[in-house]
Amino acid sequence: MRRKGFTLLEVLIVVIIIGILASIALPQYTATIEKSKSAEAAMNVGSLRAALDRYWYQNGSITTTISNLDIDDPNNVSNKLYTYSITDDGTDATTRKYTVTATRTSGGNTYTVTWKQTDNNTGKLLRSANLGGPTS
Repeated sequence: MRRKGFTLLEVLIVVIIIGILASIALPQYTATIEKSKSAEAAMNVGSLRAALDRYWYQNGSITTTISNLDIDDPNNVSNKLYTYSITDDGTDATTRKYTVTATRTSGGNTYTVTWKQTDNNTGKLLRSANLGGPTS
């Protein structure tokens, strides 16, 4: 007489294999979720950058106060993921140099998305290493 079904050992092996696969997949899933959340920061940093450029063209200087710009302050949004700041890196009447930074702290990790404007023609969007950015 043949019995149908699985033995306890077979079920345990399958459960262990699923557990191992889940422990491998979960950190990758968490990293992917954080990368997708950084898209919001990149979009807002881009808006702040464009507003800063307009401000510089109109005034010949950079403001570090977001409320002085002609856009809605992303720091005043409820349920925001990132906190935004602006740093003047030596802007003058002929050259704009500034940094726009979006920072998020979650689960003991700090995530940053930064736009670094080094002169009138050169700027770069940078992400922290835990968002897939360069490590150096």
